[in-house]
Amino acid sequence: MDMISLEIFMMAAEERNITKAAELLHLSQPTVSRRIQELENELGRQLFLRTNRSVTLTDEGRQFMETASDILRIYRKAVNREKDQKFLKGDIYIGSGEIPAFSKLSEQIRDFRRLQPGICFHIQSGNAEEIREDVEKGVLDLGLLTRSVSTELFESLEYPGKACWGVLVKNDHPLALREQIRAEDLEKESLIIPENQVYYRELTGWFSKSPDIAAVYTLAHNAIQLVKQGLGPMLCFEDPDLLREGLTFVAITPCKWATPLLIWKKREAQSDAVNAFLKFIEETRN
Repeated sequence: MDMISLEIFMMAAEERNITKAAELLHLSQPTVSRRIQELENELGRQLFLRTNRSVTLTDEGRQFMETASDILRIYRKAVNREKDQKFLKGDIYIGSGEIPAFSKLSEQIRDFRRLQPGICFHIQSGNAEEIREDVEKGVLDLGLLTRSVSTELFESLEYPGKACWGVLVKNDHPLALREQIRAEDLEKESLIIPENQVYYRELTGWFSKSPDIAAVYTLAHNAIQLVKQGLGPMLCFEDPDLLREGLTFVAITPCKWATPLLIWKKREAQSDAVNAFLKFIEETRN
């Protein structure tokens, strides 16, 4: 038994897929399968139940996973103490709005941490103006937002995951049956709308007359409760993470798209950790 075999076992257990584990470890699929088989033979127990598409831990596999996790944690601490110069250490502060693009960013954070376990990420949620201000002040290293604020003072990177605006309604609302929603369809509705001033002006300008605004929100997950209580339709991005049982999202027409951006302060000396993460993002953002 060696550390590589334990790393392979842990990755396969977490991903529940030999092929995916091999890709993340930059190994061939046969190598990963062979290493797991050798580990099972050495331990004299079956660790995984295998199907054509996935693997799942047996009861003995789950017990061994706790042991393997402890061994790897102790090993990594020892390696970090003895060879600290090979690993980055530090903190990265990121602000993000509630936008679908954060799903991609969260994957990159996970994958980067596997390469650099000495990095700790601090995630702050907020609206676009708050994030921009905190990046400008240096409180945040990076900000993920949409093209809703001025970015002249920042370096920026266009991020995958354009989001379409639409309306979130209860399933029993008449608008839930529509394929698309026009501005005139909402004229008699009491609306829940974002507080972000750029979004606010853009969305209210979509109407031929001033809409009836029942509430404004900064965090969509809180505003969803107002929709569920029947206060009115909520204007928001299309985001699967916002859907709840009993709610339906319908896109508006003509479609309004929001492009996500990752921003950081222009001409600012970044830490080695932030520079390494930005390079990693460039390489993996598509």
